[in-house]
Amino acid sequence: MKIIEKTVWVIMSKDRQLIAKGTPRNRYLIRVDDESDKKRLLTYDSKGRAEAGYKVSGFYGQHLIEGFERGSKLSDFLEPVKCTMSIEAE
Repeated sequence: MKIIEKTVWVIMSKDRQLIAKGTPRNRYLIRVDDESDKKRLLTYDSKGRAEAGYKVSGFYGQHLIEGFERGSKLSDFLEPVKCTMSIEAE
C-alpha cells in the first residue's frame, strides 16, 4: 500500500557520485554507493531551495568532489536533482 509519493529535490554532484545527507546544520557529501552510511537524505521542496542549500553554505566531505579546490564555487560541481520519493507499507 502506497502511503506517500511526492516530488522532492536533492543535491548531487554533477557526475552523480555524491549526494547531500545529514541535517541542515551538519551537512555531508556522501558517495552514493556507500551503503554503510545511515545519515538521512537532505530533501528540498523546490529547485530554488536546493540551490540555496549549496550556494550559501558548504558541506563536510567537499574534498570528495573531483577537481574541487578551496575557493572554488560549489555550483560548478553540485546541482539540484528532481526525484520522486515513495513510501510504501508492506
